[in-house]
Amino acid sequence: MIWRNIMKDVKTVGIIGFGVMGAAIGLNAAANGYRVVYKELNDDLVKSMYDKFVLKALGKRVQQGKMTQADMDKICGAIKGTTTYKELAACDLIIEAAIEKMDLKIKIFGELSDACPNDTIIVSNTSTFLIEKLMEKVANPGRTAGLHYFFPANVNRLVEVIRQKNTSDDTYNALMTFSRQNKKVPITVKDFPGFAINPIFISSYLVLNSFFGDKYNGATLESISQEALGVKYGIMWVQNGSGLGTAYHAGCSMVEYLAKSDIGFPPVPEQLKKMFEGNKLWDLEGPVLQDKADRSVVIDGLLGSIFSISTHLVENGVVSVKDLELGVCTALAWPKGPFTLMNQMGMNEVAKRVKKAVDAGYFKMPKKFASGDLKPWDL
Repeated sequence: MIWRNIMKDVKTVGIIGFGVMGAAIGLNAAANGYRVVYKELNDDLVKSMYDKFVLKALGKRVQQGKMTQADMDKICGAIKGTTTYKELAACDLIIEAAIEKMDLKIKIFGELSDACPNDTIIVSNTSTFLIEKLMEKVANPGRTAGLHYFFPANVNRLVEVIRQKNTSDDTYNALMTFSRQNKKVPITVKDFPGFAINPIFISSYLVLNSFFGDKYNGATLESISQEALGVKYGIMWVQNGSGLGTAYHAGCSMVEYLAKSDIGFPPVPEQLKKMFEGNKLWDLEGPVLQDKADRSVVIDGLLGSIFSISTHLVENGVVSVKDLELGVCTALAWPKGPFTLMNQMGMNEVAKRVKKAVDAGYFKMPKKFASGDLKPWDL
């Protein structure tokens, strides 16, 4: 069957899964004038999630003077919960934010396809799974895409709009418009494992974690990442915030997708696995190694990894230089994106660090550096 997609005027948004991420997405939409209907598994969850993530969260903002009672009442009135797919049929856009289990997500999308009109836009907020695979049971795949928010979704401004091969122009344009009207910064990304930003961040912490040991403690690696990237909060701190279980599983997923590809990917270090299995966080207190030579070894490995994967992403048409630069600075709060870092370092020096990353087995050699092309990036 040939489906015709017409650009939707999104007014009502459905959310599948109203946990931390789904609730933040819903609050962001409601605060920007959209009606929101969220689905949970049972009536108890519908009530408890609303009480926790809507009433309590907004009530705290009112108490702190960050929101008026009138604004809270308006947002609360725009959000309602349900236990059935039937009540999502009136939604113009449905965002899946369930737990990261592929079989569950595929089942959800099949049920949504059966319950909703054929022009309802259906998207996933998955962090790593390929959108085309998730949507295999959806009729009219032109109305499907990825809409990847970053934690916390009501604060972090970046959204990756992921076009799988079937995504129509009208669906893509509607999602870009929706993102902007939610005061987000959308970037365009091709369907690819982890999309654009996660491959950079995940490979960064896998490389950094691999140095953890007697010489490099958590505080030292945090300090080194702060120095290398010019950030206030380093990579070790961010991992602790997201949880080492999340970091470990995301790393395993990316390795499974890319390690044996023509791109490659750093292995998951045993150090991260042990911390996760021990239910620990990185200890960021303690003495910080100051020896410049020892710190440079880690900085070179970290930057070589970032430069390699960033180049691969552009060469594979996953994302443009401009959007990747914007995305990294927005989502990760790095003051400089990977291509600015490369241009400022000088491409001869960059090539040395890329070679070190390749020699270490982190990545395959990007075509740009394999050909000896040392022209600066066009920003």
